[in-house]
Amino acid sequence: MFHLVYVSSAVKPFSKSDLLTLLVKSRENNTKQGVSGMLLYKDGNFMQLLEGEETVVRNLFEVITQDSRHRGAIVLLEEQISEPSFRDWSMGFRDLADENLNAVAGYTRIMNSPLNASNLKSNRDACLDLLYFFSKSR
Repeated sequence: MFHLVYVSSAVKPFSKSDLLTLLVKSRENNTKQGVSGMLLYKDGNFMQLLEGEETVVRNLFEVITQDSRHRGAIVLLEEQISEPSFRDWSMGFRDLADENLNAVAGYTRIMNSPLNASNLKSNRDACLDLLYFFSKSR
């Protein structure tokens, strides 16, 4: 089992409809490929964790980097894992710009931080904590 975490920036901001369309397609594709994960979106930036068989995850990430709707994909973390954290999620999702997010139990200030490499690359634990928080709060 393997996971990869990356950040990227949307070429233009995604509307709620754009995000829904992306999620429907991602969930369909991920289910077919045995991939699970979590997608976070805030202010035009994405952070995504993909987990599954290593070759499948790497191939999927290569396809994702070719998507013209975003640019600047930077891998924050890639490693072997003993078991998936998002096993039951073809793709979990949270919009961190949601005004009601601070009411979620366990809310932390990192949720107010931009989802970009300069904020997250040097802090592996904060990066994973942010993603795993949502696996536990569904």
